[in-house]
Amino acid sequence: MARQTVVTDDMAERSRRWLVRHLDSISGGIDTFFVDKFFNEDVTDIDSVGSQARFSFFTRRELGKPVDYKFGVGINIELPHTNERLNLLLQSEDEDVRESDPFESPENATYSSALRFIINESERWIATADAGVRWGIPPDPFVRFRARRPFYFDYWNFRISQEFNYYTTDGYGSETGFRFDLPLSIRKLLRLETEAEYLLNNDYFKLTYGGGLYHEINHIYAYALLAQARGDTEAGIEFREYEAGVRLRRRVYKDWMFAEVQPMYVWTEENDWEPRPVIMFLIQAEFYQ
Repeated sequence: MARQTVVTDDMAERSRRWLVRHLDSISGGIDTFFVDKFFNEDVTDIDSVGSQARFSFFTRRELGKPVDYKFGVGINIELPHTNERLNLLLQSEDEDVRESDPFESPENATYSSALRFIINESERWIATADAGVRWGIPPDPFVRFRARRPFYFDYWNFRISQEFNYYTTDGYGSETGFRFDLPLSIRKLLRLETEAEYLLNNDYFKLTYGGGLYHEINHIYAYALLAQARGDTEAGIEFREYEAGVRLRRRVYKDWMFAEVQPMYVWTEENDWEPRPVIMFLIQAEFYQ
């Protein structure tokens, strides 16, 4: 008679930990290769912990319009003698207005600095509180609280993130994000994302929905097939922009410098939904502790 294997609580817990590590490894590998979204959000906004720095330079060309340039920097310094609880943040802010002169982009970027207190950092929760200033004329002090929590269901990796913030210029606001990762193989990942941004003074939501198939071919090359829709609830739920494209990314020097090209099509309400080709280039350097 064949012996039956008795599944103990310890065996089930080891299996759960292996699955969690596997999902985090796939998602983390994709995040290592694809750490930004061209011009769509704060490309240097660092929400992880530990000392790190990121420097980026972009160019973007839309048919019928001049070439845009953007410089980005994000630095997270883990301060000594604080039990890994206090970080110093320095970063450039993403702006709707982009530069037509590459040499003016670093000079005209808006920069912010902040102190980040790490409230909790564990396998289940990461919670931080920031207090700082967005430098401009006049300066714009701000505070924000962020929390992030992963959930695992079968082979799906869910991540919920929430931010509450107050900027002196803009007032109270919040950002809520959901991300769903499904590993298709050891190097392929299906990712679905949604985000809702709310500003109390506007009293409506800005909505973003997107999806992508990411493939890390090897430790040098990776690509992603992406689609995204953006809209708001100002006059009911309306979508005002769609885009679809391909991101091709390559390590160009050791493990810290990347080059990327992204050809895409954009459909906007402003242009009567006429498809417009766009191509973007990126050079990026990343440094991690």
